[in-house]
Amino acid sequence: MPVTIHGTRDLNINDLRPHPQNPNRGDVEALTTSLNTFGQYRAIVALTDGTILAGHHLWKAARANGHTTIRVEVIDCDEQTARKILIADNRLADLGPGVDPELLLTVLNDLDILDGSGYNADDLALLEQTINPPEPNTDPDDAPPLPDKPVRTAVGQTWHLGPHRLYVGSSTNTEAVQAMLAGDTVDCIWTDPPYGVDYVGKTKDALTISNDTTAGLGQLLTDAFTTAATVARPGAPVYVAHAATEHTTFEAALNAAGITVRQQLVWVKNQIILGRSDYHWQHEPILYGFTASAPGVGRLGRGSKHWQGNNSASTVLHVDKPNANADHPTMKPVDLIAPLISNSCPAGGVVLDLFAGSGSTLAAAFMTGRRAALIELDPRYADVIVTRWEALSGETAEQVA
Repeated sequence: MPVTIHGTRDLNINDLRPHPQNPNRGDVEALTTSLNTFGQYRAIVALTDGTILAGHHLWKAARANGHTTIRVEVIDCDEQTARKILIADNRLADLGPGVDPELLLTVLNDLDILDGSGYNADDLALLEQTINPPEPNTDPDDAPPLPDKPVRTAVGQTWHLGPHRLYVGSSTNTEAVQAMLAGDTVDCIWTDPPYGVDYVGKTKDALTISNDTTAGLGQLLTDAFTTAATVARPGAPVYVAHAATEHTTFEAALNAAGITVRQQLVWVKNQIILGRSDYHWQHEPILYGFTASAPGVGRLGRGSKHWQGNNSASTVLHVDKPNANADHPTMKPVDLIAPLISNSCPAGGVVLDLFAGSGSTLAAAFMTGRRAALIELDPRYADVIVTRWEALSGETAEQVA
């Protein structure tokens, strides 16, 4: 049956109802702001019986705003066609390649005020930072020495580092992580968990990593990844560095948390790591996958609006290993993390690191115009993160809880 269009009408808002199978999500608060600023400049679509097919969240925002009428494009069609319209409204937007950040920045800068645009001043600053990376005050890979005792931070605290956040505590504490995010949804996850290899650093201090033993590793990872899946948007990209010898433990924990592994990336270092294995290690694997998707999210990864990179990304990452550093025996280089989060997280988006260590994810987020949300169990390393960010940015961190 073809679609019959009856025209646009102003209808009583209470005569409309949402479709019971609507799978799409929307930001009602942002739409409420838009309505207050511009009014309703686009009609919603509904059947003659009042069932909404497109514009559910605009209808919700109008009701919340106290509107008594709403502009509606009234149509008639059969049930199958109605369902296709219902899901196509979001899906057709998903098929687009996203936004041009430079053109978006130009348009936003030309606005007198940002109210109603869906963007705020922090978004604007981070977009600017993405296009024109900041000049760091120190080498992004530099990290201060690990203190014997924490000087500034303590377990349970939350810190703001400019637009970035740090929670000092366990990544298995989902409620605390949600509180730290303060309503934000995670767009991408990059993390470098304990490897479960009883690591003892080869530095003069012979440092060890918190929780880095094989006992209980699987449960720790499952609980932490479950936290990540809870606070992330549906279909969020996930990067997990891990030891090759513990591959099955890591993948099983990801699967248990509802995260699907799609590929394995390989970081190839510029030098071997001397050890007792028959073949000296010169690489580390990184699992790459996605949190569970949801109806209306659309395609994931390259070729979708969620992919921020180009078509040349390879599974092999040739990046020099950082110089030996006493603050973290397995510190990852910023140049390893930055391209991955640039591919998978939009400008101004939130990158979650469940095991923040010395703060390399924070440095990568700072350099690429993303917002880091960090969890670190050891207050000594939290001190390192705070001090590292202040040196890098020239700004002052603030304890907020």
